[in-house]
Amino acid sequence: MNTLASHHLKQHARSIKLALITAAFTATSAHAATATIDFSKLKKDDAIYASLPQKIKDAGVVNAATESDYPPFDFLDDKNQLTGADIELSHALGQVLGVPIRNVNTDFSAIIPGIQAGRFDVGISSIGDYTSRESTMDFVDYYQGGTSFLTKQGAKGPKSMDDVCGTIVGVLKGTSSETQAKSTSDYCTLHGKPAVTVNAYPTQSAAILALTSGRIQSVSGDSATNGYSASNPSLKIVNGGQTVYGDRPYYGIAVPKNSPLVDPLMKAMKVVMDSGVYLQILNKYGLGDGALNAPLKNQPLKQ
Repeated sequence: MNTLASHHLKQHARSIKLALITAAFTATSAHAATATIDFSKLKKDDAIYASLPQKIKDAGVVNAATESDYPPFDFLDDKNQLTGADIELSHALGQVLGVPIRNVNTDFSAIIPGIQAGRFDVGISSIGDYTSRESTMDFVDYYQGGTSFLTKQGAKGPKSMDDVCGTIVGVLKGTSSETQAKSTSDYCTLHGKPAVTVNAYPTQSAAILALTSGRIQSVSGDSATNGYSASNPSLKIVNGGQTVYGDRPYYGIAVPKNSPLVDPLMKAMKVVMDSGVYLQILNKYGLGDGALNAPLKNQPLKQ
């Protein structure tokens, strides 16, 4: 077999494995779809609608950039439609605002640049509120998460930053986990330890494929998303390492800095939270532990 044919076979096999992992995510997500949310509690709030920017009223929609492979926050269902906690929360907010929020499938690394370029009004994709992002964005924070590491069953998972030194870590491109992993590498070399090799992937499924095929040793990411991935026994991966960083970042809706859209979103989020629908949505997707009592504005962690 020539080299080119061998390469094509390997690529084909990798594509099949990626499709199987994506299918596994969909199967894991099926049970969540059985829970129903009582959106009838939510009605258009005329005062909040009146405070919306005229541009949004004229458009009749809020365009939100959303990543499609970060379950249980955002993922594609068996009909290839966006679903997940962020999607249902967007629907709830739209009910109160009086204009729907349209979630647009976007690579995570393109969300903030897309908002800056005016292609999207906001980003709704469990976006970590960090000081580095607040130079151009304001955040309507609605969830508190954390970082963990996925490893293959039987492998020794990291418990401290020192354990990450000299390993190959997979991350979702453009996320805070990528920044953390690179900072950890700097920490390692500063302390005379081998650097971390950081491999960034466009989707969670691609990162997990790299893990299960032995190309990386762990996947660093949101603890809820990693836990959701590990709950599928067919992947043979485990979630741990929450002690490595011990962080609890807030996740928020990213809005252009000083945008008049921040205030109506804050008020609409408060209505959704007070109605009980917010907690229904989080509990449906196993995210209740990160619930907030009220929305917060700009509660960043330093990176």
